[in-house]
Amino acid sequence: MIRNTSSLLEIIVSTPNIKAIICDMDGTLVDTLPAHYEAWLKACAPYNVNFSMDYFQKLTGRPAVELAKDIISKYNLPIEAEELVRIKNAYVSEKLDKVEVIQSVFEVIQHFHGKLPMTVGTGAREDMATGILEATKLRQYFDAVVTSDNVSNYKPHPETFLKGAAHVGVKPENCLVLEDGDLGIDAAKSAGMMVIDVKPFY
Repeated sequence: MIRNTSSLLEIIVSTPNIKAIICDMDGTLVDTLPAHYEAWLKACAPYNVNFSMDYFQKLTGRPAVELAKDIISKYNLPIEAEELVRIKNAYVSEKLDKVEVIQSVFEVIQHFHGKLPMTVGTGAREDMATGILEATKLRQYFDAVVTSDNVSNYKPHPETFLKGAAHVGVKPENCLVLEDGDLGIDAAKSAGMMVIDVKPFY
């Protein structure tokens, strides 16, 4: 993993052999984690279920339906995972106009737009990813978006990032992944890609 005390953009500009950039979405491109966390709590409120942000953060990077299965199993909830996700997503959709772009990462995206191919690799569903990227006007910067609807294996499996590399025709070893989640960082490493944990640059 690449770590440095310089700015995120300075690190990337000075890193050799980068021919494509792949970005996670939630918590990397956009600060959606608070909105998602609040939405999960609201969706679970009828069952008197509450869980910490720490518990939630350990599960980030996985598709919402997989996270829902974990919550349902842990708290023995009488609801199907798909329905819990539907309720949760409805709450998130109400807050899309308040989602903020993470500026340190956006600076990178702006700098390399038109210079390097860039893709998004997210555990979100396609409809949610589309909604967030369009609401934040970020979709125009990316050549492709790989969502949980496009893969059979989720992070920490490398399929999401490998598909992103394939979309732009760049070898994995020449791809740089920007991530905030442990599962995504592990996925990038498994794919043989360079990876930066963006959290220290918030």
